[in-house]
Amino acid sequence: MREHYHHYIFDGVQLTLPVTPQRYSWGWGKNIETINVSALGDVYFPGNKTRCANKVEGFFPAQDYPFLAPGAVTDPWYYVGLFQQWAQSDIVGRFIVDGTDVNAAVLIESIDVEEKDGSGDVYYVINQREWIDVEAEAVATINPATDTQNKKQPQDSTAAQTYTVRSGDCLSVICRRFYGDGTAKYYNALAKFNGIQNPHLIYPGTELTLPPADQLLGG
Repeated sequence: MREHYHHYIFDGVQLTLPVTPQRYSWGWGKNIETINVSALGDVYFPGNKTRCANKVEGFFPAQDYPFLAPGAVTDPWYYVGLFQQWAQSDIVGRFIVDGTDVNAAVLIESIDVEEKDGSGDVYYVINQREWIDVEAEAVATINPATDTQNKKQPQDSTAAQTYTVRSGDCLSVICRRFYGDGTAKYYNALAKFNGIQNPHLIYPGTELTLPPADQLLGG
């Protein structure tokens, strides 16, 4: 069975959890708005998408166990220090679980740790919340049929743009911001254009070239 490694990317640091967490959760959904209509009672309407708040629970190893992820460090406080730093900063990072659809921008809210069995291993609970790029979401909600003034239209330009990746960015967000479309068609094309092998892994400080949309998509 393939191991589902759990990764964090914060401020240029890519960290793979050394041991598969004992428990983690993720969720997708939307708010349901309730309106009371006379003679009908409560009527329900779909609202905005909800943002996930979840926990990751496991332990950081003090010993060289045979089940550790490749490159794991057997110093629990190395990992604790990183998460402590991220929890006490405003840095946006990414949480990725191999082999799943979990690949999201997150903020680390807190990390709680304890030692409990005399092994030196440190058990942790990481509390994190999904982060949203408000600017990119605003671009994504523009109706191209009715908005002609504010819609991003890089395809009308013959000059490519450049963009430096910031903490919390991902290619889909960047495509929504510059092209008004963050679907796989666009972010896979942007990854290929910039020689990025994995479109889900980009790093702060990387400079991307953003060609006009027709050139990006080979039109």
